[in-house]
Amino acid sequence: MAVANLIFSIANVKIGTKETGTYETDLGVTKGGGTLTQDITSVEIRSDQKSDPEAIIATQAPKTLTLNLLDASPDNLALAFGGSAAGSVVTIPALVEGIEKGIKITTRTVNKVYYEIEIPRALVKGNSTITFGSDDASTIPLDVAILKPSSDTYKPVTIKKITVA
Repeated sequence: MAVANLIFSIANVKIGTKETGTYETDLGVTKGGGTLTQDITSVEIRSDQKSDPEAIIATQAPKTLTLNLLDASPDNLALAFGGSAAGSVVTIPALVEGIEKGIKITTRTVNKVYYEIEIPRALVKGNSTITFGSDDASTIPLDVAILKPSSDTYKPVTIKKITVA
């Protein structure tokens, strides 16, 4: 029986300058994982002669990423809310425009396999919520829109399977 290829949990999340292929800042631990979503919009071309469509044409394929950070560092709070951090103080502007970054997610190794998900150009939109609970630590959600890279050198998302020797 062949060993299954499994994507399991997040080992780390790093961000960097957009479209450079370098991810130098580790965002720390996450909780509750994350979600990478592609939502395809299409148009069905129908004829009067058939009940089934003649063709289905994809018109849009927006991709989004949601991550739940557990590390409430000032830099992570500033990133999540589209603000800035100066030492231990986070400032959030009245109108948030978002922050463009490159993002790399590495999954945990299972059966000697892990995956790297690279997003060279992403907009951390600044939509975030902190829920203050008495029974567990708060998470800081990152709401990310995946943008088209400005160069054809990069693709919006690359998922690479890596086998450990």
